[in-house]
Amino acid sequence: WLKDPGPRNEKRTLFCDMVCFLFITPLAAISGWLCLRGAQDHLQFNSRLEAIGLIALTIALFTIYVLWTLVSFRYHCQLYSEWRRTNQKVRLMLPAARSPHPAPHSLLSAKLMKKAADETTV
Repeated sequence: WLKDPGPRNEKRTLFCDMVCFLFITPLAAISGWLCLRGAQDHLQFNSRLEAIGLIALTIALFTIYVLWTLVSFRYHCQLYSEWRRTNQKVRLMLPAARSPHPAPHSLLSAKLMKKAADETTV
């Protein structure tokens, strides 16, 4: 799928989303942790309004992060499914006929060899 010389825009989008995911994941984790630490500090100093605001910010941050991740993942899965549906290569590999004789000489043995080759399971 990645080696296919198809549309480069899809590969570029996948690469950019992977870079964003690797950048945004630690950023979201650190931001969420800092917001919760700030909310904990505000609760110790009896400023509940600021603590509630920081908790709401943390919830909003993680909700947006999870939604972006799901939408991006679903988009790339749909692209892959479409590629797989339209780019199937089927190779039929038949085993070599094993015969005690190096080459069949009679017409009857040639017909038997052909019948055996036609009945090969794949």
